[in-house]
Amino acid sequence: MLVKGNKNPLTKEEFIEKIIRADTLVIVEGAKDVARLKQLRITKVTQLSRKPLYSFAEQIGSLHNRVILLMDNDTEGRKLFSKLKAEFGRLGVKVDETFQKNLAELKISHVEGL
Repeated sequence: MLVKGNKNPLTKEEFIEKIIRADTLVIVEGAKDVARLKQLRITKVTQLSRKPLYSFAEQIGSLHNRVILLMDNDTEGRKLFSKLKAEFGRLGVKVDETFQKNLAELKISHVEGL
């Protein structure tokens, strides 16, 4: 776990365990991301739907008060992260940003690469 003042980033294995322990819905971009996370024993995972983002956020927000967003670390993924964070914030759903930061620290550009 990355602690303030600690310069040692998480290992990939620690990152995965941290997600599992969080016991929070993980939202990813696509089906390959879902499949990969399920291979890693992360079962509370869903992918973005084809609905507009506000509609998707409302659907998820009606069932969850906290989510983890794991978007790819590319331009499109960063845009999606920002837009979804804003939508969930509007609905009062907490977005745990630490996992997205950890993904970047691990230098993993695509979630399916975990």
